[in-house]
Amino acid sequence: MSIFVDIDPGTIVPQLVQDFEDYLGVVLSAGDQRREFLQGFGYALTTALQTIEATGEKELLETSFGQYLDKLGALVGVERRPAAAATCTVQFTLSNAQPQAVTVPQGTRVTPDGALFFATTETLVIASGQTSGTVLCEATEPGAQYNGYLPGQISQLVDGVSYVAAVSNTTESGGGADIEDDDSYRERIRMAPLAFSTAGPSGAYEYFALSADPSVGDVYVVRMSPGVVGIYVVKTGGVIPETGDPVLQAVLDACDDKTRRPLTDNVQVMPAVASNTTISAQYWIPAADQAKVSSIQAAVAQAVDDYKAWQTEQIGRAINPDELRKRMLNAGASRINLTAPVYTELDANEVAQFTSTSVTYQGVG
Repeated sequence: MSIFVDIDPGTIVPQLVQDFEDYLGVVLSAGDQRREFLQGFGYALTTALQTIEATGEKELLETSFGQYLDKLGALVGVERRPAAAATCTVQFTLSNAQPQAVTVPQGTRVTPDGALFFATTETLVIASGQTSGTVLCEATEPGAQYNGYLPGQISQLVDGVSYVAAVSNTTESGGGADIEDDDSYRERIRMAPLAFSTAGPSGAYEYFALSADPSVGDVYVVRMSPGVVGIYVVKTGGVIPETGDPVLQAVLDACDDKTRRPLTDNVQVMPAVASNTTISAQYWIPAADQAKVSSIQAAVAQAVDDYKAWQTEQIGRAINPDELRKRMLNAGASRINLTAPVYTELDANEVAQFTSTSVTYQGVG
C-alpha cells in the first residue's frame, strides 16, 4: 500500500487517456499512436512515482532500512550496535611437566570444528613443573555463531605449540553478537526520546540497558520496591548471563550513571530467571515429497533452531508450542507429534531455556 502517492498503473494510464480525450474532444482508439504514446508515458510516470514513494518511505521510521535507518538514528543520537566477538576460557595441557616454562604465544588458535576459530588474547606462560594453564580466547571474527560452545567442545589445537598435548574450553563461549538488525535498531530509535527524561521512566532504563553492550538481547525493568529499580537481562541468542558476567556490569554502568537516573533510585541488574523446558517431537513428510526428504529434514532442523532463538530471545515471552509446530509445517513436515514443550505463561522476569532437544523424522505419513 502506498503511503505518499498513488502508483497504481491501472488507474494512472486510463486517467491520462481520459484527460487527453476530454481536452481535445476526441476518442483515442486502441491503435491510435497518441494512445500508445500516453501508455508509454504512463509507464514512465509510474516509475517516477515509485521512486518518490520509495524515497519517502526511507524517511519514515517504520519503513526505513539499512543505511537510511542509520541516518534516522543519528538524528536522535542512536548508533547501530556493532558486531561483537565471543570469548571463552581455554585450558592448555602439556604432555608432561617440563623443567622450563612453556610459552603459548598470543594469537594461538583453537577450534571446535575446523571452521570457526578462537585465538588467545594474551601470551600464556605455563610455569616449570606445571602441566596446564588457562587463558582467555576470543573468536577470530565477530558473530553470534561463536556462542554456545559448552565446556570441552573447543578441543582442537590449530597452531602447534611445543609440549602442548590437549586444549579444552573450561567455560561456555558467549558474548558474540551480529551487527544489530533493523528491527532491533528501529525499536531503540523509537525509545530514544524516553532517554531525554530525568524522571527515571522504565523506557529510559530499557533504552540505556539495551544500548549498553552489543551482547544485550533483551531487558525487563521493574520497580522492586520504593526507590529500587530492578533490571533483568538476557544476552543475544537467549543466553542468560552468569553472575559476574561483564555484560551485567556494562548494563549497570549504563543505567546507574548519575546523569541518567534520579538521585533516589537504587539500580540493581540481574540475570533473567530461567524457565527450563524441553523439545520432544516426531514428524512425517508427505508421500509426494519423498524425493526431497534430505532438504526437508534440513529445513525442519533449521526451523527448530529458529524457534529456539525466537522463544529465548525475549524476557517474559510465553512458551508457545504452536509457534514451533507452525515453523515445522512451513518447513515441509506434514504431520507432527509434539509432546514438549507445552504452553506456559511466564512471569515478566522469566525467559525460556531449553535443556534438551529431540526431533526425529518418522518417514512418510
